Amino acid sequence: MTKTIGLISLMVILLTLPGGVIACKSSPSSTPDESAIRAYADPATETTLQGLSENNLAKYTQYANSEFKAAVTQEILDKTATQINSQLGAYVSKEFLKTEEQDGYTIVHYKAKYSKGEMGIRMVFDKNHLVAGQWFE
Repeated sequence: MTKTIGLISLMVILLTLPGGVIACKSSPSSTPDESAIRAYADPATETTLQGLSENNLAKYTQYANSEFKAAVTQEILDKTATQINSQLGAYVSKEFLKTEEQDGYTIVHYKAKYSKGEMGIRMVFDKNHLVAGQWFE
């Protein structure tokens, strides 16, 4: 289940980030200001996860940058939402875990609770605080 969802997420992240730089680097470059990051990341993540659960493209990409919006079509969202909803159920809530910065991107880690289980989520934000990618772990 996680592997399949991860492959879809990998496809989205590789389409949205040049060369998949976030996927290739593992060591954080600096310690981010957690409260400032959470001020934009928490509401953006909440809306994005709700949009995915509801299969609502406008809501899913509301906080996304132009590259992410261009990469996520309704067809991609339909496939991803169907898979997530069938395997994990409806989105319920999220729990903040940590933040890190890599190559000019801010990565915020959450544990998302669904009606049938939980899944790790990594939300990737660009320098303008917009969603640049999303990973399911």
